[in-house]
Amino acid sequence: MKDLRVLLAGGLAPAKFQKMVKELTGLLAAENIHAVVTTVNTYEHGDLSVFEEGQDLLVLAGTNKIESKLPVVNGMGLLYGFMDRAGMIREIIGKIQT
Repeated sequence: MKDLRVLLAGGLAPAKFQKMVKELTGLLAAENIHAVVTTVNTYEHGDLSVFEEGQDLLVLAGTNKIESKLPVVNGMGLLYGFMDRAGMIREIIGKIQT
């Protein structure tokens, strides 16, 4: 199983973050990827650079634009199931394989 460190960022309540972490780790486990997810509320932390160290990619759960040295994946599929979750997972896999 491949390990992946994910920074999940968005302006969400803690309960919503917990639900999204569970969904994301489950989706990635189905692809044989063990994800360790760190959540960051973008309303509380505007500068994400302090959280980027040791992370492989950033999943953005929101519509705002993020500046990051990490590869950024649109995580709206976690918020809304109809927004192509399979495509989001394919994008994550593509970013970690390059």
